[in-house]
Amino acid sequence: MEKKGTHKFIRFKEELSQESFTDFFDCYFIRLTQFATTIVKSDVLAEEIVLDVFMKIWKNCKTLDAINNIETYLYIAVRNLSITVLKKEQRFHFDIIENSNIKLIEYEPSAESDLIEHEMFGALNDAVKKLPSKCKIIFKLMREDGLNRNEVAQILNISVKTVDNQVAIATRKIAELLNIDLSNPKNSHRLMTILLSF
Repeated sequence: MEKKGTHKFIRFKEELSQESFTDFFDCYFIRLTQFATTIVKSDVLAEEIVLDVFMKIWKNCKTLDAINNIETYLYIAVRNLSITVLKKEQRFHFDIIENSNIKLIEYEPSAESDLIEHEMFGALNDAVKKLPSKCKIIFKLMREDGLNRNEVAQILNISVKTVDNQVAIATRKIAELLNIDLSNPKNSHRLMTILLSF
């Protein structure tokens, strides 16, 4: 199934209209701004960076066919421009986001969540808020932005194994705080399903 943003990008490539560009822009602006904020630690600067990335796309709209995965392309463009703006170094280091304030959408109970009862969702949200920044940014990109582990690894310039390790660390920490026994594979699978669903 094609992602909503990918569909909007394809429409923009085909139409090259202001309306299709605005639709495409609106689909990504907030989450890319949140991502840039984790690097530059300034909402205003993050917005400027994202706007600059989209201005380049608009100006170079004749060369858009070279882009295979628009989501990965956008995140990497925002990451690179954020680092250029910071003027600290050429390559992104995962450690830059160590003390970032990453905002996550809170979990809400659903019909499928029989492992964690309604009243425990408050505890789940508290546990997620206590995660280290590195775990939180990976959760945000996977859970809220719908990216897969390979895309997250590429965007953050880390290995897929590091992504997996951070997800495992987060799962263990959340399970400890919620007193969930992960030695039972059923509990482990259900917790991962809840944590990465939205």
